[in-house]
Amino acid sequence: MFITVHAAAATLIGAQTDNIAIAFGLGVVSHFILDIIPHGDMELGKRFFGLKISNLREEDKLKTMALYGSLDACAMVLLLIFLFKNFDFARSDGVSWAIIGGILPDIIVGFYQLTKFKYLKWFYDYHHWNHFLLLNKLKRDLPIRYGIMMQAIALVAIVCLLYLS
Repeated sequence: MFITVHAAAATLIGAQTDNIAIAFGLGVVSHFILDIIPHGDMELGKRFFGLKISNLREEDKLKTMALYGSLDACAMVLLLIFLFKNFDFARSDGVSWAIIGGILPDIIVGFYQLTKFKYLKWFYDYHHWNHFLLLNKLKRDLPIRYGIMMQAIALVAIVCLLYLS
């Protein structure tokens, strides 16, 4: 999932508790649960919004993924501004720590991909295994355009649930 969806789901979780440890832990757990759902990013480093990019070096794949990540981070910032301006509960410590827990696994994975810091390899391997848990059984992923649509729908649904909270 894009970090925008992880942050939105974590906001929903964090709104239910002021206990920062529980909020953080549930944010992390929600990250791994959401990542199991096929969401169209299996070929992320080889395609950009459905456009096939051939003969990419590993460095270029990383740059393509960084571009996706940058766009996603901008969308997350806009979401967070919207949430903090429109919902009083969004200012709670529980929400903040749930969001941190919800996006931290992808930050750790990105850090590992850039640095190859050996003490994080186990986390990278676990995240990768979890991410492809269902995809390996299905032997295919959604096309990225459907994955983006699905995540946009999930984001709208989560924001609607936040309005009902």
